[in-house]
Amino acid sequence: MSFNVYMVRHGQTYLNLYHRMQGWVDAPLTEKGINDGEHAGLLLSQIPFDAAYSSDLPRTFATGKLILAANPSALSQPIQRPEFREQFFGFWEGYDDMLMWHQIGSPKGGDSYNALIEKLGLKDATNLVADADPYHHAEHYDDLWRRIQAGITFLRQQHHDGDNVLVVTHGTYLRHVIDHYSDKFASQPGPRNGSVTKLTIDADHVTVNYTDRLDAQL
Repeated sequence: MSFNVYMVRHGQTYLNLYHRMQGWVDAPLTEKGINDGEHAGLLLSQIPFDAAYSSDLPRTFATGKLILAANPSALSQPIQRPEFREQFFGFWEGYDDMLMWHQIGSPKGGDSYNALIEKLGLKDATNLVADADPYHHAEHYDDLWRRIQAGITFLRQQHHDGDNVLVVTHGTYLRHVIDHYSDKFASQPGPRNGSVTKLTIDADHVTVNYTDRLDAQL
């Protein structure tokens, strides 16, 4: 049993544009964000989906509808699932992202998210952000990973050999998926808005076939 999962990062939002931390808080898609979703729809228009899901946040649901509008399947909107929701940044939600990474990361020798991941690894970088939250609401690595595992389990339970499945999710969520399941792509920067990451899932393994694709070679 093996099926394909096409994970798409949602289109650009206003908080993305303004370089603000965006986990569970949400913002509408910008004009570019709408174009991101339509472009992803064109990239995936030759792959008829047997099912489509998004996280339960509006930016992924809106992107999913744009993708499905160009798809030959009968699906018109994704099913919203909390398993595919972004990491929660707690106190840091809406914070200037460059300022946050400077404030938290500089004492550890990483002045940006990518630099911090390169120095500490994704797990320790995630926990560093959570530990720096004065309200102790931000998610630690294990919190997010339980949600990702629940999403993979859900997909395995729902889908059959040869299925093509759309999942519209988030940038940091995708970084964790890629980091866990692939040595080949783990060192790359996070997927761009509207880009496609393809997984092949069977009963025992998850394989990352490619990530951050914005061209027609899917």
